[in-house]
Amino acid sequence: MKKSNVKLWVACGIFCLLCSLVSSWYAITFNDARLVTPMDFGSYTFQVRDLPMILSISLTCIYIFSLFVLLFLHIGKNNRQAGQANTTRKLNPKLGMLGFLGFLGFAGIWTYSMDGIVSPFAFFLFFGFFGFYYEGKMSGTFMDERFRENATRAQLKANKIALSIILISLVIFCQGRLGGKLEYTLIAIIVVLSLALALDIFLTEYLLYRYDCGDQVDGDEE
Repeated sequence: MKKSNVKLWVACGIFCLLCSLVSSWYAITFNDARLVTPMDFGSYTFQVRDLPMILSISLTCIYIFSLFVLLFLHIGKNNRQAGQANTTRKLNPKLGMLGFLGFLGFAGIWTYSMDGIVSPFAFFLFFGFFGFYYEGKMSGTFMDERFRENATRAQLKANKIALSIILISLVIFCQGRLGGKLEYTLIAIIVVLSLALALDIFLTEYLLYRYDCGDQVDGDEE
């Protein structure tokens, strides 16, 4: 993904988060906390003043869904390009700083306590962007047979670890409601899924860097 596109997606994420915070403040201040505090949706009637909350929630959900789709498409595109190219793509290691956006996921604690919105927890996925640092350090590396073997090895190991975390979590979550509330189970699923995917992205690049550097050291000693 181009650097400009990455910045655009990050900006959209920050915009969605700000929209959620502002609409929550508006609802609490001017709309009797409608759609913020728990309410009976069976008797819910639409009001014009509900629009800010409805739009911000819808926008955030669309963004998160689009982000996951983009992530899988990006991974597939990289795999196809890796099979055709002879060198790795050029990337600035400083893009790894985008991983700090993962801390925005902790904003979900505040939004859930204020209006029950859990979507910000998905921002933990951005922790995977720390992997850009290691990918950047390998920019322009010639992808010989040894490098491709290491890439496959790193990908398989990262996928195995992430999948194991997801499966173990699934077994635990299927036992019942966490803390007696279904909302806590939903939050836990979002957090674990986001962190597992972030770990998969990060480990793929980190392990490849370690394997490649280890093979280079062994080759120099010989």
